[in-house]
Amino acid sequence: MNHYLLPITCILPNLDDGAKDLAEAVRMCHIAERDGIKILAATPHFRSTVYDNNQENILPAVGRLQKEVDRIGISLRIVPGVDILVSPEVIPFLGQNPRLLFGGRYALMEFPVQYIPPSIEDFFFRMRLKGFTPIITHPERNGDVQNNPRILEGMVNKGALVQVTTMSLTGDFGDQVRATALRLVKSGLAHVVASDAHSPRHRSPVLSKARRTL
Repeated sequence: MNHYLLPITCILPNLDDGAKDLAEAVRMCHIAERDGIKILAATPHFRSTVYDNNQENILPAVGRLQKEVDRIGISLRIVPGVDILVSPEVIPFLGQNPRLLFGGRYALMEFPVQYIPPSIEDFFFRMRLKGFTPIITHPERNGDVQNNPRILEGMVNKGALVQVTTMSLTGDFGDQVRATALRLVKSGLAHVVASDAHSPRHRSPVLSKARRTL
C-alpha cells in the first residue's frame, strides 16, 4: 500500500508544547527545508481548558510565521491544521473551525495516552455522517493499542485513517512503540507517517529517516 509522509508540527509559537518563540519556529522551518520538505502543516493541539486553540488564533499565527519564512528566503509553504484530543466537543468544534481541516474533511484526532475511549467506533461513525474523516494520530504510543494493535481494525473499517510518527518507526520512543508502529504498517493499518515535530532538537521536522525505514 502507499503511505503518505507528512511534516505535521507543533511549530506555532506559544500555542502549546511546541515552539517556544518565533526564532525556534524558524529553525524548525530551516530543518524541514534541508530535509527536502516543501509543505509543512502547523497543527497545534486543541484540548479544552488546556490548549484552547481554534482558527481565530491559529490562522494569524500561520500568517506571521509564513511572512517571516518568506522574508528570510526559506522555500516552505505552511498550512494550518489542529490536533484534537477525542472528546464530545470535537464535532461542534470542527463545524466551527472548517479552515483547520485538511482537504475540507480530514481531522487529526489523538487518544489519551493509556486507553481508548469507549464507543469510539460509534463516535467516528457520527463524525463521518457529519462529513469529517478522522486521522488517528500516533496510536502506537497508546497503551491499549500496544497491547492489541488489531483494536484499530474496527475504526479503520468505519472509515478512520491511522497516522504513525516518524520517531516511532526509527525507535526514538523506545522498542515497544517501534514494534507497535511497524506492526501497524505491515498489517495495513497505517496510512500516514508524520513528523509530529515539537522542537528543532529532540523532535524535529524530519521525514527522511522514516522514509528509509518504510
